[in-house]
Amino acid sequence: MAHMYLLTAAIVAAGWLAMFISLRRTLKRACAELRLEFQRQINSLSAGTGNLERATDTQTAAAPEVLSPREGQAPGEFTPETLATITEAVTALLGRKVRVRSVKILPTPDAIVNPWAQHGREVVQASHDFSQRSRP
Repeated sequence: MAHMYLLTAAIVAAGWLAMFISLRRTLKRACAELRLEFQRQINSLSAGTGNLERATDTQTAAAPEVLSPREGQAPGEFTPETLATITEAVTALLGRKVRVRSVKILPTPDAIVNPWAQHGREVVQASHDFSQRSRP
């Protein structure tokens, strides 16, 4: 009777071992396939990035110069060349022909910083102490 229990335990252990080896091989095969797929995707993305960099370099080389204001021109006024450049840029961005009706220079929001608002942001950001959260 004891031999039956030992034989049953040996068969169960051998089954588990066989299943473990089989699943491990399957897992390794799946990991290798995923690794190859990721490598193909990385190669494809790097080729696309290279194409974009080359296109950007050619566009940067062909970009018009920044136009300086002419004598007697008010700071808010734009020359026809500047308006044409803005129109070309917006047309290229949107992918369709546009008509620029007016151009205004808006003040940047960072030009005037409210000290109270800045201090409030500092207080809120300082309250996010992540080192305390990681402690057990």
